[in-house]
Amino acid sequence: MIARRHKEKHTESPAPLRASRVLVLGFAALISLGTGLLSLPAATTNRERLPLVDALFTATSAVCVTGLTVVDTGVAFSPLGQAMILGLIQVGGVGFVVMAITVSVLIGRRVGLRERLLVREALGQIRLQGMVRLVLYVIAVALILESAGATLLFLRWLPEMGIAQAAWFAVFHAISAFTNAGFDLFSQMGSSSLSIYRNDLVIVGVVGGLIALGSLGVTVLDELWRWPRTRRLSLHSRLVLLVSVSLWIGGALLIFVDETLSGTLVGQLPLGQRLLTAAFHSISARTGGFSTVPLAEFSQASLIGLLTLMFIGASTASMGGGVKTNTIGALLMTVWSIARGRLEVEAFGRTIPQETIYKALAVVTGAMLWVLGASTILAILEDHALMPLLLETVSAFGTVGYSIGITSELSVAGKLVIIATMFAGRLGPLTLVAALTRQPQLPAVRYPEEKILIG
Repeated sequence: MIARRHKEKHTESPAPLRASRVLVLGFAALISLGTGLLSLPAATTNRERLPLVDALFTATSAVCVTGLTVVDTGVAFSPLGQAMILGLIQVGGVGFVVMAITVSVLIGRRVGLRERLLVREALGQIRLQGMVRLVLYVIAVALILESAGATLLFLRWLPEMGIAQAAWFAVFHAISAFTNAGFDLFSQMGSSSLSIYRNDLVIVGVVGGLIALGSLGVTVLDELWRWPRTRRLSLHSRLVLLVSVSLWIGGALLIFVDETLSGTLVGQLPLGQRLLTAAFHSISARTGGFSTVPLAEFSQASLIGLLTLMFIGASTASMGGGVKTNTIGALLMTVWSIARGRLEVEAFGRTIPQETIYKALAVVTGAMLWVLGASTILAILEDHALMPLLLETVSAFGTVGYSIGITSELSVAGKLVIIATMFAGRLGPLTLVAALTRQPQLPAVRYPEEKILIG
């Protein structure tokens, strides 16, 4: 009787599994569409078809807002191809579910329970209430912030570019920065990412600001917008802000101190440029992917710090990947509670449910296993040192786009490994597992507990 009640209770809400599958299949379909578009001769400057694996790699990187490239975006792709990539970035960044719901609202179609469940799954929300308002808020925030960033960049580039090029560069890089995609067109100017603008406070400030805002997540941005009226932030937002600010400051200090002591290229820059470089990379490494100094110029300790930032990534319901700041925050609070002898995990006067802690542990464990497995496979397949391969893998999983220049040198099998890693990093390991497994069922029999030794 008990087992039957469990089963009946569970069959009342099978939607989360279906939502996970829809997300996986939806992203896969979008990548397939992008691969087909980027394979067209009109998408390239030489009017020749890209190799299928390169088109697939670029489409996956764009949809998963990663920024890793096997062909030069600014040189290899025509204006039409660049526009295709930008469209994939925008849809992949805000999420195809959000875009679909927005279109439904605009044409007057009713948003039903299934669509609300999809939005909840896609944006990592808990409640079903307010899903339509949240979707419209996501679109509004994206358009407003991208437009503001594009306007500032356009005004900065107008004196040195024509109106058309300044406008295109401004729109492309504002969207790429806010969605944390990391794609750029600066190779047209003979530059690697933002290298030629590393001393430009306007460009570095605008791009860095858009990356930071895009990494916080719509839930946090919504609560910050309403904070002057409500004077309230949820536990989720507090954890995200605490961990994010700590990572930005800690990462910048690590890079600044280590590069100064190591005497590298960054360490030899004037003090102001050194501080700006350290602060920008601390922000961008969390999933932005833009750089003002080639990663090969950083010391080993700084690269380890960047790897850590990339693995943690952005926040839930944001534009980025990684295991998420709120996940790390929950685990840190667990360690802190254990150290204080508390039986429950507490933070900011609230108790974090055990289910949340279990999920955080599963996310981090799954991510570590994926990165370890993918890095091992790449080490077998590719003739490169371990650090570049590890950085490539973590960058792909965290949807960052950082590389020490080996992406285009990977074999076809190596590229497929990175493609799968970008896909897993954007969706998250738990979403993939939920989509590929059957609906979980409560056990009919509960076995007695027995402790094991830990530590």
